[in-house]
Amino acid sequence: MSHPLPAPATTAHPARIRRAWSGLILIAAMLLTGATPPPPRHPPAAAPAIPVAATPPDFGLNSHLATRYPDPSSMDVPAALVTELGVGWVREDFHWHRVQPRPDAWDWTFTDAAMRALLGRGVNVLGVLGPSVGWATPFGGDTPNDVSYYAPDEDAFVEYVRGVVTRYRRYIHHWEVWNEPDHPIFWRPAPDAAAYTRVLIRSAQVIREIDPDAQVLIGGINPYDSTFLRAVAENGGWDSFDILAIHPYVNPYAPEDGNLAAAADGIRALAQQYGEKPIWVTEVGWASGPSDRDAAGRADEEQQASYLVRAMLMLWEAGAEKIFWYSFKDDPGNPYGLVRLGSGRTDYSQRKPAFDALRTLNQQLAGATYVGRRDLFEQRVIVDFEALAGWRRVSQPNGTLRASDRARSGAGAAELRYTFTTRDNDYVAFERERAIPLEGRPYALGLWVYGDGSTHGVKVWLRDAEGEVLQFVLGPVGAPGWHFLHAPIGGEVEPGNVIVPGGNRRIDFPAALQALVLDDLVDSFVGSGTIWIDDLTVISGHEVYDMRLERGGEALDILWSPPGARVNLATQAEAGRLVARGGAESRLPAQGGRLRVNLGPAPVYLWHRR
Repeated sequence: MSHPLPAPATTAHPARIRRAWSGLILIAAMLLTGATPPPPRHPPAAAPAIPVAATPPDFGLNSHLATRYPDPSSMDVPAALVTELGVGWVREDFHWHRVQPRPDAWDWTFTDAAMRALLGRGVNVLGVLGPSVGWATPFGGDTPNDVSYYAPDEDAFVEYVRGVVTRYRRYIHHWEVWNEPDHPIFWRPAPDAAAYTRVLIRSAQVIREIDPDAQVLIGGINPYDSTFLRAVAENGGWDSFDILAIHPYVNPYAPEDGNLAAAADGIRALAQQYGEKPIWVTEVGWASGPSDRDAAGRADEEQQASYLVRAMLMLWEAGAEKIFWYSFKDDPGNPYGLVRLGSGRTDYSQRKPAFDALRTLNQQLAGATYVGRRDLFEQRVIVDFEALAGWRRVSQPNGTLRASDRARSGAGAAELRYTFTTRDNDYVAFERERAIPLEGRPYALGLWVYGDGSTHGVKVWLRDAEGEVLQFVLGPVGAPGWHFLHAPIGGEVEPGNVIVPGGNRRIDFPAALQALVLDDLVDSFVGSGTIWIDDLTVISGHEVYDMRLERGGEALDILWSPPGARVNLATQAEAGRLVARGGAESRLPAQGGRLRVNLGPAPVYLWHRR
């Protein structure tokens, strides 16, 4: 009998910390040379439908011309590069301290110059309203005419909103109220959902009064913790905004290891309770060196460029209508830009590989439509839950696991009833008396869940060859109906997801499943519910990704493989047109009806006739 495990650690929820969420998009689609996968031992579960955004791909940019470019007379210099990138949208801050440095003074110098340069080139602008100005907060320590991140005087903020929206109402019809109000840096002294909701409601009323066609966005929240968003809804703010804006940072982890494709799962599950809304990713990015979120600087410029393409595609396929890269130009100590810092704020001469990557992405996907993805990963069920012998509840009283005939497949499933009684971290865990071996080196682990709409987190504890026990979050409990939650298990976990220490925070194979956990990720939840679980599945195979699109009768396969692979892709063409991540093109002759491509972490675009 295995030793009972301690309670799962309560992990903090900063806006820019990776969470291994559910819904990994395993997009792979070809036969690997010399590596035809064996038939599954259990018929693979059909992959759930992917919520691709109904609109064409729209990859934008946080441009920051009005706030970070210091010369209003030469705004056309950076704006010309925005045009070259082919982005249709930019996100621009209308900083309060810039436009209203004193209660009785308005200054439109920088915002007017930036808007003329951008709008004159046909670029759409998403305007960000906020943050505070020193003279309009109760905190007396900030410079009166400079930026402040303290909560604003609500009446003064509404008048600032009125002034900005009135001036630009003919040109800008999308407004984001504040930036990351759930982050302690950007709403001081601490995030306050009730106070932000009042600001949001009043700002939205003014915006719609001035421009009835305007769309209001909530202020770019962390999607991995729905606590703040739920509080906005409970304070009456859900109907005050039209679009859910999220900032799903997973760096320094790669998009796949960080499970970026599942970033919106918890938010989407919450929206099923309060009302569906479009999702925009108004910030996502990786630095190409040491930064505020990764002091070690684990990504370089080449990785940044590859992550950009992979992240944009994964988020679009996961249902985000618009995705804005952060950012246009490097800041000192924060190299998130497409352009290096160079000699200073006005120097846009030093382009990074990410610049060419975004330009090529927009060029290749212009006018293309999504077709789908194919998956040769092997899915093998290791627990079908038709018998529950061998499972026991770990030492806490918060739930039961019983047999049920509500099965997704076969004759039975498991019914998990839970009761969470405190506003602290409640959970219920069920441990195997004998851990279940995970044969080989599986890429991911998944579970079918029939939800109750609670958004609680479904997790697993895995014990590795070193005796270390690590926790992985498969995903949030969604609405009623069967949903497949799955997550990669190959990457390094956060310290808060180490249940039993003693290793390197990575799974060292061979490994085994130790326990299943249901955790109230929103600690303030108090109540009961029931979910059903079925078909615990290991996912194995070559890590190769392929997204299929088409345009004008041609097929477009976007392909990459983080560890590297050689693939054979069936085609009717005599040759394909291969476009590298940076835009270089080459002709790829077919051999025996197949196109052979060497893949690596940098995505490539392969055009051919199906």
